[in-house]
Amino acid sequence: MAQAANVRSLEALREFRVALIKFIDKAKRAVATSDSEVMRTQMWIDSHQPAHWKRELRKSEERLNQAKSELFRATISQPDNPRGPTDQVRLVNKRKAEIEYVKQKLEKTKRWSRTFERSTNEYRGAISPLSSALDGTAHKAVVLIERSITTLESYLKSVTPISEESAQATKAKSIARKRDAEMEHTEKQNEHANSDSTTDQSNEDTDVPVESDD
Repeated sequence: MAQAANVRSLEALREFRVALIKFIDKAKRAVATSDSEVMRTQMWIDSHQPAHWKRELRKSEERLNQAKSELFRATISQPDNPRGPTDQVRLVNKRKAEIEYVKQKLEKTKRWSRTFERSTNEYRGAISPLSSALDGTAHKAVVLIERSITTLESYLKSVTPISEESAQATKAKSIARKRDAEMEHTEKQNEHANSDSTTDQSNEDTDVPVESDD
């Protein structure tokens, strides 16, 4: 014998389906945002920063060459100056320090680029199962829930008419029993009324006077 499905709340199943779809959508958008930030940072380290420090290196070298030219002119113009062109020498040293600073920054950028590339590979390896689950397992779960809802709805539609027919049959039997009871009650009242009528007639016959033979 087939057993009835233990359906407690079809609406709860629908609500869970909606909540799961919303979670998948939010999770996908979060993963997409994270991927975008990773790509933006990687481009900044691999392209923007190296290009920036290379430009700064060229500018620093040009400023150094200019400082050296000023030092050379000051040396020629003041050959007897015991102090020498101290300001120009100081400026040349400053330009050399700037070049060294820019070279260090460029080298650090290259190291950070390699480090970030390794971190990016680790991130993508860690996030890949989640992305696969959102596109695979979670999506399959939504499809399974949708099929379950459809099946349960079909089941309920097939059961409901039988229940309505049973309710109508029960209602018809109740009306029939009520009608039979009313008819039985009416018949008893009629029998009682007839009995009273017969008794009254008997009493009337008893009261009729008897004529005398005289």
